[in-house]
Amino acid sequence: MNYHDHDPECIEPLVPELGSEVRLFVRTAARSGQVVYRHHGELVRLELTPTAGGLEVRVPVVEPVLRYAFFLEGRFFGSHGDEGALPRYDRFFHLLTAPAAPDWAAGRVFYQIFPDRFRNGRPGLSPRQGEWEYQGRPIVAKPWSAPPDPGQGAREFYGGDLWGVIEALDYLEDLGVGGLYLTPIFKSPSSHRYDTEDYYQIDPHLGGREAFDALARQLHQRVMKLVLDGVFNHTGDHFPGFREALESPHSPWREAFTFFPGGDYAAFYGVPTLPKLNYASELVWRYFITGPDAVVRYWIRAGADGWRLDVAQQIGEGATDRGNARLLRAIKEAARAENPEAFVFGELAFDTTPYLRAHTLDGAMHYAGFANPLLEWLGGRDWYGQEVRTSAAEVWRTLWDHYAALPLGLRQTMYTLIGSHDVPRPLWRLRGDVEKLKLLFGVLLTFPGAPGIYYGDEIGLSQANPYDEWRGDPLNRGPFPWEPERWNEAVRGWVRRLVRLRRERVELRRGGLLPLAGPAGALAFRRRYRGRELWVLAAPEPVRWRVPRSRDLLEGREVEGELEWQGTRVLEPLEGGGDA
Repeated sequence: MNYHDHDPECIEPLVPELGSEVRLFVRTAARSGQVVYRHHGELVRLELTPTAGGLEVRVPVVEPVLRYAFFLEGRFFGSHGDEGALPRYDRFFHLLTAPAAPDWAAGRVFYQIFPDRFRNGRPGLSPRQGEWEYQGRPIVAKPWSAPPDPGQGAREFYGGDLWGVIEALDYLEDLGVGGLYLTPIFKSPSSHRYDTEDYYQIDPHLGGREAFDALARQLHQRVMKLVLDGVFNHTGDHFPGFREALESPHSPWREAFTFFPGGDYAAFYGVPTLPKLNYASELVWRYFITGPDAVVRYWIRAGADGWRLDVAQQIGEGATDRGNARLLRAIKEAARAENPEAFVFGELAFDTTPYLRAHTLDGAMHYAGFANPLLEWLGGRDWYGQEVRTSAAEVWRTLWDHYAALPLGLRQTMYTLIGSHDVPRPLWRLRGDVEKLKLLFGVLLTFPGAPGIYYGDEIGLSQANPYDEWRGDPLNRGPFPWEPERWNEAVRGWVRRLVRLRRERVELRRGGLLPLAGPAGALAFRRRYRGRELWVLAAPEPVRWRVPRSRDLLEGREVEGELEWQGTRVLEPLEGGGDA
């Protein structure tokens, strides 16, 4: 089988500079061929040279994205595999030139925290019952042991804070986490804090700037990273610039939002507390991106290691996404200006390809190409709660199609996930099936990307609503139970084992992806790096499969011959290789 991926065996350097040359190698049995690459709108062919294990060529890098395919003894080989005719450009390999996604993000395990619901470190900071009104009703101070109430939503406060996150760092380090992604922490009247009031103030109920500085310092001492949630598509309706724009049509902030005749204004999904920013305004650009103390720059300078961009695909001019690619690129460049190693990824809920191939972000939340197909397969319902029927073979085709379409250098920095604050808890979607949850974690922590664990999923946290009542927010944002007797230790121990294996084996952190012919009903794939391979097998029901002599890396023993198993196995072939 032909192999070409973002692997030092195949690409040197992995991130070429515009105007330089790059060595491309394809592992193949073919002994002659050509590379076909796009050069200023035309296709150019260069002869490949035989070398140990395959063919190689040096290609000039004349465009910010090098697009190419191989022609091997009468057939083409592109990003999606073997092709009988010249593939479309979108099925060429796409190699981005510098600047690259930061090396530290490749394969790193993240942990997503919804601060109000994770841990209360200083109860004196917690909002008090009725302390202010939100959407016309008093806020609710909620007992930590009670489930969220859908009738109250974002006006419920449990009192989690950044001091609580600091207290939990030993727990997170023991789990193997390498970075935190926090949902918004800036001053806001709601518990979700996506309606920002002050972008330069850490919410006092979370501990303020003192707690932020302490958290960043302690994370960095542990060689862990901190990614903040950047809500730059909209503000909250308490944001001072928006209040000024409402009150005065002559305010310079008026053009920072989009007002319609009659006084209405553009808002995120029409929610009036979330007025949409207008990036046709130079003031908005300066405030958030380009100014010397712009929000993007300020918090990177203060100690954050990156940004996750909320609804990244919607950010644009007017009430539209016009100019989106230029904006995403500018946000990343502004963060990089403060820290060349800043990591900026986006919430791109659907097809990420057009955004990422435009040399914009370092990655995206991998819903469409990872979380959604896996949960549809094992849970039987899609993102919207509609019943779906799919098979392991169909799931693999979706996973492979999205993976193959990604720019080569971003395949290991996609934020892969099975749960988040925006979708129902995975265990709830699986109707409490712990073995299927373990299977999901098995795939998450062995697949290419930077996997993100949503707080509590690793201990089997679920939701309080009935299974036939499809709902995520706010029931997927229940408080973390800190009594160990309430944890599912089988799930937690399994996650710790998988994370440890991922940290030990570079193939799982940085390796390319290849198909593996497994038994019907199972998901099977290979991870390859610098000529070494691991095999991953994931089966929700018992299956049988014949394997060559291999080491089972999760059980720590050798296996050979016909195996019967259920769940996830990670094998290191010791002989035989191939597709079994």
